[in-house]
Amino acid sequence: MEEREERFADSFRDEEMRLTIDASVFVSAARPSEQLYPLSYRFLHRVKGSKIFCPNLVLAECGAAIARPTGDSFLSGRLVNLIKNFPGMTQISLDLPLALRAAEIAIENRLRGADAVYVAVASDYDAILVSWDDEMLERCPESVLAISPEAWLENAARTGE
Repeated sequence: MEEREERFADSFRDEEMRLTIDASVFVSAARPSEQLYPLSYRFLHRVKGSKIFCPNLVLAECGAAIARPTGDSFLSGRLVNLIKNFPGMTQISLDLPLALRAAEIAIENRLRGADAVYVAVASDYDAILVSWDDEMLERCPESVLAISPEAWLENAARTGE
């Protein structure tokens, strides 16, 4: 675990820090009533304009996460549009090679399918994976740096990011 923490610190000093942000972060930042809203919102504000690589699956996941429980298609559409146009965001298409890598990651690490897609993107782009999903953070392969928004903010404060 100590080696992983050192890699996080090195990533924070990297001028070209890259991130992959899970849907859980965008969704919690869109709901002021959520307990994690303040940290998610602060994190997204801090990383605006950074190099961000997310699977285009994030759009459907976030749209559904708002529309299903609220029935508010306007709000969910607005969130999808904000993510699509988020400064620094590059949407990565879920093509067959990415799907096959994600399947392998899911099988090897007992991850949910969508979670494995985010891990595969983070791996492909040498990005830090940021998520509130404890299972994803725990089961993520050692080769991918995975951290919560709260821990990212703490590391950023320590390293002067």
